Amino acid sequence: MARLTEDQEIQIAKHTINLLKELASVQTQEQKDALLMQLSIVNLWAHKALTQKHFDPLDLAKRIEKAIELDKYRPKNMNLVQLAISEDLDYIGGDFDTFDRKLNKMFKDNADPDKIRDRFKAGTANIYTLAKQFSADWIQRLKNHKDLVDVARKADTEKMLDAYNNLFRALSQDFCTEYNCVIDAKLVQDWATSDERPKDLTLSGFHSPRRFLELTNDMSDAEKQKKKEEFLKDPNNHPDSKKMSIVRINLGNIVNITDPKDLFATLISTFAHEMHHALDYQNARQGALGPQISLIDAKTYVPHEKDKQAYFSSASEISSYEIEHELLNQLKRTRI
Repeated sequence: MARLTEDQEIQIAKHTINLLKELASVQTQEQKDALLMQLSIVNLWAHKALTQKHFDPLDLAKRIEKAIELDKYRPKNMNLVQLAISEDLDYIGGDFDTFDRKLNKMFKDNADPDKIRDRFKAGTANIYTLAKQFSADWIQRLKNHKDLVDVARKADTEKMLDAYNNLFRALSQDFCTEYNCVIDAKLVQDWATSDERPKDLTLSGFHSPRRFLELTNDMSDAEKQKKKEEFLKDPNNHPDSKKMSIVRINLGNIVNITDPKDLFATLISTFAHEMHHALDYQNARQGALGPQISLIDAKTYVPHEKDKQAYFSSASEISSYEIEHELLNQLKRTRI
């Protein structure tokens, strides 16, 4: 994921370290209480590590400093304090993916899917910080295409689809260049006329995971035909099979429930929601969840039309909705 000029979470961690060192040096209980109150506002995870897990302030500060040094190896769904207090901190020497032993055991033991989804809450604890960073990235992409943004904002009803699709195309290209993914994203007038549609026609957008066959120009027609036939037998396991995503956003459904002044922000944030589903599917290590949670979430996922409560408890939905809400609020506050 593209970082801000200086990662917001690292800024918070450095502020936390200063507070912890100051906390270790003060003498009176009044001073300690004041600093603990400040710490609870700045970094609740660090506050809990002190007050509930009884870490020494200086020891915790040193562990957070080490966690910052190891940040490039940190799973994105784990915040810096979680890494700092992890038993694995002193054994990290290279890249690794998020892993939750309890979640893995639950999955292997075929635990109740509702209990597995409840466990996702621990695995998505860092989503609020990540949502701010992902949202800032989307705003930067929009700024890079200000001409297309201006056209989309000003487009009347007849020109709106073309205007937004030009913008979606540019944003998708930037996103997929950054994350090495393949996404076919479009704004459609309604599901009835769309080339792709969800089963639940009340949805404003949807993501459909797909596979495609990668063929090269140096292949003969006979070779291409043979590979196509092999691919159709088992698309998921064919050696030349690649992941791709279909993303569709329904203009009509969004217009019907959106204040006109918020239409641009709502369309873009809904688009981002579905794009992050695509990222979770194609390149989970770069998304907010990591491979383990993404894989288990896909196995336990329940569509909106079957069970709304289970749908909203999906790790991928928790993640995408938080990114959508954060971006929507930022776009309402920021005129691009």
